[in-house]
Amino acid sequence: MKIFKLFTKYSMVGFFSLIIDFGFYLICVEILILSESLSKIISFILASFNSYLGNKIYTFRINKFNSNEPMKFFIVYTLSLIINSNVHDFLMIKYHGLIPFSLATIISVIINFIGLKYWVFKISKN
Repeated sequence: MKIFKLFTKYSMVGFFSLIIDFGFYLICVEILILSESLSKIISFILASFNSYLGNKIYTFRINKFNSNEPMKFFIVYTLSLIINSNVHDFLMIKYHGLIPFSLATIISVIINFIGLKYWVFKISKN
């Protein structure tokens, strides 16, 4: 049952990170008149920073600073991005619409959660 509670908190942080990603993307494109590509880079970095802090503080309740955590976080999310992209592209061969996007996203969410819980923040007894 604790894993469900932890995953719910993780999902809430993810939802807020999505809002930050989308919100800053729109601000950069529509108000600051930046390119869509640069806007996505900026919004992704801000959302990722929120995800790191939110999961560290709220989800996994880690109070100490560990200098390895940011690099581990980057590695987990980079691996997840690569798998997400490959799963999406593979599924696009057979399926259309939101199916490839949705399944690739679900896989990424699971990879990220496991990576954060068991490697980045090393929580094994929840």
